[in-house]
Amino acid sequence: MATKLPGEVRLLSDISKAFAESLDLEKTLKSILKLLDTHLKLRRGTITVLDPETETINIKVAHALSKKSRDLGSYKIGEGVTGRVVQTGKEIVVPDISKDPRFLHKTGSRKQSGARRTAFFCVPIKLKGKTIGALSVDRQVGKSDDFDANVRLLNIISTMVAQAVKLNKLVESDRKRLRDENVRLRSELKTRFDVHNMVGTSNAMQQVYQLVEQVAHSSATVLIRGESGTGKDLVAHAVHYDSPRASKPFVKVNCTALPDTLLESELFGHEKGAFTGAVERKVGRFEMAHGGTVFLDEIGDFPPNLQVKLLRVIQFKEFERVGGLETIQTNVRIIVATHKNLEEQIKEGLFREDLYYRVNVFPIYLPPLRERKDDIMLLADYFLERYSAENNKDISRISTPTIEMLTRYHWPGNIRELENCIERAVLVCDDDVIRSEHLPPSLQMIKRTGMVAQRSLPEVIANKERELIIDALKKSGGRQRQAAKELGITERILGYKIKKYNIHPKYI
Repeated sequence: MATKLPGEVRLLSDISKAFAESLDLEKTLKSILKLLDTHLKLRRGTITVLDPETETINIKVAHALSKKSRDLGSYKIGEGVTGRVVQTGKEIVVPDISKDPRFLHKTGSRKQSGARRTAFFCVPIKLKGKTIGALSVDRQVGKSDDFDANVRLLNIISTMVAQAVKLNKLVESDRKRLRDENVRLRSELKTRFDVHNMVGTSNAMQQVYQLVEQVAHSSATVLIRGESGTGKDLVAHAVHYDSPRASKPFVKVNCTALPDTLLESELFGHEKGAFTGAVERKVGRFEMAHGGTVFLDEIGDFPPNLQVKLLRVIQFKEFERVGGLETIQTNVRIIVATHKNLEEQIKEGLFREDLYYRVNVFPIYLPPLRERKDDIMLLADYFLERYSAENNKDISRISTPTIEMLTRYHWPGNIRELENCIERAVLVCDDDVIRSEHLPPSLQMIKRTGMVAQRSLPEVIANKERELIIDALKKSGGRQRQAAKELGITERILGYKIKKYNIHPKYI
């Protein structure tokens, strides 16, 4: 029975720990060679890998070799001891490197000295049955050394190295996939939130686009004002993704969503034990967004007791975590938005005047939907296409009476209300046309004056009849005979209805 190497079990245990401690392949392999030296008193060690494209075997990591020697250690398949091990997939032991012509001394680092001879051990590293490299070591040996035991131990270690290489390939593959996915998603976000992809051609929106382009490439603080639902979030994204910070984080915080204590921790982070429940250190949003943008939505509701701390971040780019003493520097751009009248907030003592002047560097005003009537149908068509695709429906257009209802409505909820309205219409529509009955009741109660009023049954029936006639005339290109056939009535009756509802076929 072969005698075990001294410390063999301890060596394998330490190597297992080295594998567990790091996913960095090169660091792990260096640790293995160092452990071999520590436990077995090796003079030198190398781990070489095969490059399948160039068919050369190069040193991946080395122990007790200079950089110059490592660079010289390159072999072709079949060349020298290492080349033959990779070629055959079988270990080779050179009992005395000074007497074996197979040992090429390529690195020039080994010189025979003293009475003891230097032996060289080289074992293959195999993965899925293929040799991908070699593990080689040399050490001074005596007459009583057990070469077979050395080879068995090195073969065990080479198997562990192969598994480390396999794991590294999986990790690198995942990392590459995640990097590619990250790049793809950032590209999609940049495209999605490009200012030129925003919907709206009215003069008011053209001014908004111009302001976004002017401020995007600076680091100025931006204040976006406008009613709820006007698209302040989209403008904030457009400013970020059109700026040099586009590849860095965009971090949004809704100032109304959290109570004061949690908001402070969310923004600035906290130290372990700062308060009950703070079981570990938390990194705040300002740290997370370093190099990027922090978007503070509804700044008008920002707690007065935190406004001083926010003012310091804007002015000096520094803060402390809750319960911490360390001053943290941060490089972030700040964009804020509000639907409130900040000037009135200042008069009421709810908003600091000095903070107001700090955030109001570059204001952008978003007009309500009622002030940009020209954009209503552009937005409606955009939402129609989007939600039709999402719900696998083939809805091609919006009927003329429905268009009139949409354009007459005053839209207190702005774009958000219009989006919800079109989504609902798509869900309840079983035809290829959105009609007035698909709209919410609040829109169906609109008179031509734009005021809300309860509609009687005859009015509802008359509106539906008029809508069907207009649709039929549109499909027939204004030809009344074909439209009458489509509706299942005579041309004479159709003519009467056209006159009754004041419809002009040639303008349809």
